[in-house]
Amino acid sequence: MRSKRQRLPCCLLIFFTVCFFSVLSLSQEIEAGSYPVSVSMEPEEIPLGGIALASIKINDEIKLLDVRFLGKKIPYHPDPSGRGYFALLGAGLDCEPGTHILTVKWQGPDGRPDLYSHEVLVMARSFPVERLSVPERMVEFPPKVLERVLEDQKAVKRTCNKISNKLYWQRPFIWPVSSKILSPFGLRRIFNNKPRSPHSGVDLRAPEDTPILASNYGKVVMARDCYLSGKTIILDHGGGLFTLYAHLASCKVREGQEVKRGQVVGLSGSTGRATGPHLHWGVSLLGKRLDPAELMALLGTRSCPFP
Repeated sequence: MRSKRQRLPCCLLIFFTVCFFSVLSLSQEIEAGSYPVSVSMEPEEIPLGGIALASIKINDEIKLLDVRFLGKKIPYHPDPSGRGYFALLGAGLDCEPGTHILTVKWQGPDGRPDLYSHEVLVMARSFPVERLSVPERMVEFPPKVLERVLEDQKAVKRTCNKISNKLYWQRPFIWPVSSKILSPFGLRRIFNNKPRSPHSGVDLRAPEDTPILASNYGKVVMARDCYLSGKTIILDHGGGLFTLYAHLASCKVREGQEVKRGQVVGLSGSTGRATGPHLHWGVSLLGKRLDPAELMALLGTRSCPFP
């Protein structure tokens, strides 16, 4: 009769052999496309302020339960092709560059949940610096003005943190005005030698009263006169994706109204803290400000508004 000491190496050999062939089998399933879940990314890497489209393919017999990235639950939607789902992923300026994990929770025919993980690389990015001179009252606010500024910011944040189940947008997104980008996203701005938050959108050249177009189908969830951004419109495109149009001379839509892609939502101006007429155009995904140029590169018209 074998001793326990003699049986132990044999048991370990069997255990590691089973593990090896299990991993090998899983790798072969993934390579062959037979694994129940697979994820592909466009683009494969996300720069800070960038956005990506995750395509999630699943077998017919399993159910998708949950998608998470950067600590947030990610809305997912049926792929128009009928072969799975898609989700939008964004990396805000406060995201730590490096490898992050996208997790997909699914349920098989046996009712047991399982987890699939996909590595996503968030790349560092450098941004230019711009120095601006504005009236001091637009930099250092008296108490009552500061109260209004903070209330405006809270209202915008509340609006952009809401996630509607209805998906309004369709490819492609369009530029709200065809012109030159004056100030890019992420620009480190210094007002009167005092550093302020990075630029949360892009500034587009737009002479006074230029028609500003809705970049896609959506619903007007804010039409507000803000102290800093002036007359501001926010469109909800569904699934946590919003676009913002600021410094307008006038708004041509009202809250609660659904708009079509290309519909005039306002006229450009210089309301709020602005040194001249232009359009500030912003993009928000799940409460994080992203680069509109990155959105357009992924889901929009390929032409960039440079001369």
